[in-house]
Amino acid sequence: MAKTTDFTNFGNERPNYFAGQYLLEDDFEIQHKYLSDRQRYHNQSLHISGIIEGLEVAVIQDAKSVQIKSGSAINTSGDLIILKENITFSDFKNITDGVLYIQYAQDKQVQQQKDVPDSYTRWIEKPILGFATTIPENSVKLGKLTIAQNTITLDINIREYSGLSLPNSNSKALTLRSGGNTNPNLAVLTGSLKIDGDLTVAGTISGTIDTKNITSGILSIDRIPNLSTDKITSGTLNIDRIPNLSTDKITSGILNVDRIPNLSANKITSGTIVGDLTVNGNVTGKNLSLAADGSKRGALFLAATGDYNHVLYNNLSNIDNEGVWDGAKWNVFNGLNIRVGSGNSKSTAFYLNNNGNVAIGTNNPGDYKLNVQGNQLLKGSLTIQEGRVSLDGSQQIVFSDNGTTNQLKLQLWSGYGLGINGSTLFYTANGNHSWRDNQNNERMLLSTAVDGGLTVKGTGSSSFAGNLTVTGSLSVGVSVGSTTNIDLSGHIQLKEYGQQNIAFLQARDDSSNRDIGLRIRTQMKGNTQKTLVEAVTITPSGEIQGKIWYSDEYVWNNGQPEVKMGHSSKCVAFLTYVQGKFAGGGEQVFTYIKSDGYWYLGGNQGSAGAGVVAKARCIGSPS
Repeated sequence: MAKTTDFTNFGNERPNYFAGQYLLEDDFEIQHKYLSDRQRYHNQSLHISGIIEGLEVAVIQDAKSVQIKSGSAINTSGDLIILKENITFSDFKNITDGVLYIQYAQDKQVQQQKDVPDSYTRWIEKPILGFATTIPENSVKLGKLTIAQNTITLDINIREYSGLSLPNSNSKALTLRSGGNTNPNLAVLTGSLKIDGDLTVAGTISGTIDTKNITSGILSIDRIPNLSTDKITSGTLNIDRIPNLSTDKITSGILNVDRIPNLSANKITSGTIVGDLTVNGNVTGKNLSLAADGSKRGALFLAATGDYNHVLYNNLSNIDNEGVWDGAKWNVFNGLNIRVGSGNSKSTAFYLNNNGNVAIGTNNPGDYKLNVQGNQLLKGSLTIQEGRVSLDGSQQIVFSDNGTTNQLKLQLWSGYGLGINGSTLFYTANGNHSWRDNQNNERMLLSTAVDGGLTVKGTGSSSFAGNLTVTGSLSVGVSVGSTTNIDLSGHIQLKEYGQQNIAFLQARDDSSNRDIGLRIRTQMKGNTQKTLVEAVTITPSGEIQGKIWYSDEYVWNNGQPEVKMGHSSKCVAFLTYVQGKFAGGGEQVFTYIKSDGYWYLGGNQGSAGAGVVAKARCIGSPS
C-alpha cells in the first residue's frame, strides 16, 4: 500500500496582494509556509535522501581531523542541507569506529530588541556535523572513519547520493540513483525496467538475460556471456566467450577447463583441472585434500558420519592422526565464528570480526580487540605497553588471603606501591607520600626519611576523633608574628617535664633572643559580637598584670556582731578601711577564719569604750 502523507497542517492558502493592502505578520508567515511546504513535499516525494554535490571528506592526519568541503544534500524530510564553506572537524568523542554525518538545523538569530525574547528577525540555517556509532534519524552519511593510535582511515563507500523517486502503489519502491563512490558512473534502478522503444547498449550487458524473449536477429556472443545455449543450434561456439555454457550441449572436442570456470561437476569424472574452479553448488565426498608440490598439506573432511570435531586441518601430511601441526589460515568476508557443542546445542566459543576484534564466549566483541566472557586463569606476566586498565565501578581486584610477607601486591614503581600481609595494609615509598587534588596540587606530604614528618598544606580544618600524641615538639605558627590559633573544646593538661615534678607552660622562641611574655584572654558575651578581655598578662620579667576578682566591701561597727565574708578556699580577706578613736584598753579590729572555714570581720570594744568603723574585702573568686 502506498504511503499516505499527513496533509493536516499542509499550507494550502497564500496572500492575494492588491494595491494599498495592509499586510500583517501572519500574511508573510502564510506566504512562506505555502512555498516551503510545497518545496519540501517535492523534495521528499520525488527525490531520495542523499548527497547532491560536494561534501567530500579528506583526512588531515597530522591534526587528527578531517576536512569536509562545501556542498549540499537532501534528508528524508525533504530539507535541503547547504554547507556554505569548507569545515575542519575533530569532535570524535573518543569513538574509534563510527560514521561521519550531516544534519539539517536552523536557529533564530539577529535579536531586534534585547529584552524581548521573541524579537529575533532571522531564521539561520546552519547544518550540524557529527560522528557516532549509530547516526541520528534524518541525517546523511558522509563517510566511515576508523581511528587507531591517532591514525584515521576513511571509507567513502558508504556515501549515498540523492536521486529520483518514482511514486507507485508500493510507496517509494522505485528509485534511481548513482552507484556512489564505488561506481560513480553507474545508474542503479531499484525495481524492474520496461522499455517500449529501442534500447541501444554501447557497453557490455552483464548478469542473467532471459533469452526466451530473443527470437530473431544476430546474437553477438561476446556481448551476452550468460546466453542460454538452447537458443544456439548451429555454428561454432567460442568457449572463451561463453564461460557459463551448459555442458550438456558439448558432446565432443577438447574442453579447456580454465575457460569454463562454472562447469557442472557431474560432467567431470577424472583428470586434472588446470586453472580456477568455481562451484556454485555443493561438493560431496569423504575428503577434500589440498596438495602443494605433490605432498598433502591439509584437508577438509568429516572424521565420521555426524562427527563435527574435525573440519579444517593443515598438519602437513599427518591427516587426522593428530601429528605434525602447522596452523591454519582463513580468509573470510563477514567474520569468523567458531561454535562448539552437540546437535542443536551449540554456542560461540571464538569470534573474529572484520576489524580484527576477537571475542571468546560471545559473538559480539564490540569495539574491543579482545572481549572475553567468563572467568580467565593467567599464569605468567601480563604486560601492557600502551593504554590503561579500566574497571566498572562495581568490580574489584581481589588478592588471596595467603600472603603473609611484606612484598608489594601492587607495584607502581620499583620499590613503590601497596602491600598487605595478615594484619596490615601498608604503603611503601623511598621518599615521600604525597596527597594531591585533581589539579595535581599537593595538599599533604609525608616524608619517609628517619627525621621526616607530615606536612598539611591545605588551609582548611583538620580534626582527630581520638587522642593525638606527639612524642616530639608541636609547633603552631612558627613564623614571627603568626596569628595561628589552637582551638580546644576541653582541658589543657600539662604533665611533668623531666624529673623535676613540675609541668611547664612556656612562652618561648628558640630562633631569637627577643623578650617574650605570656598573655591570657577571656571572652565576654555581647549584643552583636563577642568581646575579648585581656585577663592576665605575664611580662617577660615575670610580673603579673591583670584583673583579680574582689568582693564588695563588708562593714563592721564597734559594738555590732562580727560580719561573715567569703570562704577561705575561694578567697583571701583584708582590711580596706578603719576609722574611729581607740580609747586605750584592749580595742581591736581584725579579720580571721572561724571553724566553718569562712572569713569574718570584727573587733573588741575594750573597757573604756571607743567608736570604730572597719571595712574589708575578699580577693579570689566568688564563694
